[in-house]
Amino acid sequence: MSAAQFHMIYHIKESVMRRKDSPRAVGPRSSSNGFGIAARAKTKATGPISFPHPLCWWRVRRADAFTKADVCIARHLLRKTAVLGEPHWFLGAAGDPAVAMNVAHRAQRQGARVSLDVAMTAVLCIALTGDVAAALFLAAALKDRSDIDPPCAALSDSWLVYQPRRLSVRAVQVSRRE
Repeated sequence: MSAAQFHMIYHIKESVMRRKDSPRAVGPRSSSNGFGIAARAKTKATGPISFPHPLCWWRVRRADAFTKADVCIARHLLRKTAVLGEPHWFLGAAGDPAVAMNVAHRAQRQGARVSLDVAMTAVLCIALTGDVAAALFLAAALKDRSDIDPPCAALSDSWLVYQPRRLSVRAVQVSRRE
């Protein structure tokens, strides 16, 4: 079971549990009054979830497939993240290319997949705003990953020829505290 599937199932179970405890939860748990949601979800949601999580977009979507809304979604997620052992991560999440690429490079060397996804999402947002170094970093990271995930080779090539449209979403300016 993937993390996305677990996340969806967890939230479905959580919403059903809240309904059971609500004062309006009276009567048998049938599908007519909304309490059979978990049973219906289990029977209807047997396949994998078809959409990737925004933190995985960097390794599953072509460079020209992103929109301004995608950048906003990814930036919103990044504002709520932290990378352990990286005290200046908030700068990378806010759009500092040097910090984001250095954190991603360290995560690559350590083989920390979750940290790598978070850091590469920050690099993705920076590349989509027109930073050529971030686009080249993404291309190199995807090329390295193509040994274990062959579709990443084509994604890498898409970043080498990427011409940014005006997707710039202003990153929140955060000053370094001394």
